[in-house]
Amino acid sequence: MAFDFALVALPGTYHASIGALIDSFLIARDRVEHIFAGEEQVRMETRLHILSADGGPVTLGDGRSFAVDGRADIDSPLAFIWLPAFRAGGREPLEQRIRQAGPLIDWLRRQSERGAVIGASGAASTLLMAGGFTADLAVPVARALQPLTRELFPRQAFEERFAMVDHGQLLISSGIGTDLPLIIRVLERLISPDIARWLSSIVGHDFEENELLVPDPLVARAQLWIEKRFTGPINIADLAGFLSTSPATLNRRFHQALGLSPKAYVGQLRFQAAVRMLEKSTRSVDRIAQLVGYSDSRLFRAMFRQHAGVTATQWRAGLRGTPGNQADAQSA
Repeated sequence: MAFDFALVALPGTYHASIGALIDSFLIARDRVEHIFAGEEQVRMETRLHILSADGGPVTLGDGRSFAVDGRADIDSPLAFIWLPAFRAGGREPLEQRIRQAGPLIDWLRRQSERGAVIGASGAASTLLMAGGFTADLAVPVARALQPLTRELFPRQAFEERFAMVDHGQLLISSGIGTDLPLIIRVLERLISPDIARWLSSIVGHDFEENELLVPDPLVARAQLWIEKRFTGPINIADLAGFLSTSPATLNRRFHQALGLSPKAYVGQLRFQAAVRMLEKSTRSVDRIAQLVGYSDSRLFRAMFRQHAGVTATQWRAGLRGTPGNQADAQSA
């Protein structure tokens, strides 16, 4: 299963649009390491590849050179590819850029066919238009760029109301002002909602955080409290005290807002974290049990089977298309 991210820097790219993903990825990685802090340092195994069209350094919009890891021709499937905003420079430079982007567009198409989500900002969306990715959706375009894009793509529909469009495997921002909300949406979908909420709180996008939380402010505060601590011992009475309410009231409000108890919500977070580790790491089932908060792996096995209907080993084997043997199934 694909889970690595890639950023493709192109000549004239803006620092802020590059940083939207690089900084968000750093915050997400720090959050993962904090959640699973313990005797063994646990790192987020999703990697971010910094690429360019030819594999060489890129001259950014301000003339500075930007080093990259390699060329945008990675053969293994990726979970997300980010095309940051760049200086369009007028019709002729943009047309030349599009002509030269043929190999990049072909690579994006292959990655899309293998399930990659592609995000683009500002003028970078013209590469998706040229590649036929946006034939069935309206693209958000900044007002200053609209005359040029309409001239180059007269048959393309444009989004006039919203600065960001989320359309299946495509997420397009009209420009750098909307890049962070787009990246938050990506992390919510491909990493986890709690990581997205944490990023929102760090960068000050409280409106995004609110969209990811339930309307009841008591339950929303409880969610954040639990999500910061779910890999360790959780005492619901302590949570109720923190919220200046009773455990009975907290349970009732939780059920009304989410349809489950705070204790069940803890189990849900632990299950989701375990699934991500099974998908994106080679750690043993017993080690994953410890990392998500179970000192007794038997309790973890029972929890996982209750949520998934199969053992953790069978779940992992199914993801990889290989049958789990009987001994492994019993041990999981």
